[in-house]
Amino acid sequence: MKIALGTAQWGLNYGISNSSGIPSDKELIKIFNLAYQSNILHFDTASVYGNAEKRLGDLANNKSKIITKISHNTKRYSLENQVQNSLKNLKREKIYGCLFHDSDELINNMDLWNNLLRFKESSVFEKIGFSVYEPKTLVKLIDSGLIPDIIQLPYSILDKKFEPYFPLLKQKGIEIHSRSIYLQGLYFKNTNKLPIKLKNLKPVLDYINKICEEEDISISSLCFNFIKSNKNIDFAVIGVENHFQLLDIINFKKKNHYYKKIKNLNNAFYFDKNLLNPSNW
Repeated sequence: MKIALGTAQWGLNYGISNSSGIPSDKELIKIFNLAYQSNILHFDTASVYGNAEKRLGDLANNKSKIITKISHNTKRYSLENQVQNSLKNLKREKIYGCLFHDSDELINNMDLWNNLLRFKESSVFEKIGFSVYEPKTLVKLIDSGLIPDIIQLPYSILDKKFEPYFPLLKQKGIEIHSRSIYLQGLYFKNTNKLPIKLKNLKPVLDYINKICEEEDISISSLCFNFIKSNKNIDFAVIGVENHFQLLDIINFKKKNHYYKKIKNLNNAFYFDKNLLNPSNW
């Protein structure tokens, strides 16, 4: 499994535990330098991440493999216009990949996929795919014969709803990119300061913190270990606000024996599973 750096934090105040805001240009350069020193070359961005595409385009070298995402608003802005605008922001004529940000729209308009496929056929994109939020959407698209090169999906210690589908995706040769491995920073949040809507998650989050204390491991390393232990995952999309956070990920402590402690958290603790989707916060 490799790391793909997420860039939402570079253009937006992103993440429930983000207290430092959007990184400065100086800090961003430190992140890039550390990433390249560690052979991290993949970057995940999107046109809706503020000015993240432009900042990425200004700093990324020619070896960088960039994946951007098309906005769900293809009715207002055509797919072609969005692609050209993203390439302009990224200062490139071609990039590694392009995904549909909201795959639900594909279900209602399969022609969108054919339009994106034409960009791949003309070598603008090496790979294409889509981002999914619920397994039912994934099943509908796969059953429709739509086989992407890349699927991006949420996967973390508490959010394992896509796990049963991993063997099928690998059988079809699909590259799996795991996002929200920190649940947009929720795992780092002081549980005594959780918003009222998320109080239901306090017991299980407290237990995760307890495991970290017992194992002498950071929450970042615990979450990263969990993702890395699944051989089906090709890339973990990880967003950082500063180079120290990236350094913690690079220097993670490899521990696997804790896995039994977190394997059945979803059954051991009762909580509203809808809260695992940040759009419901």
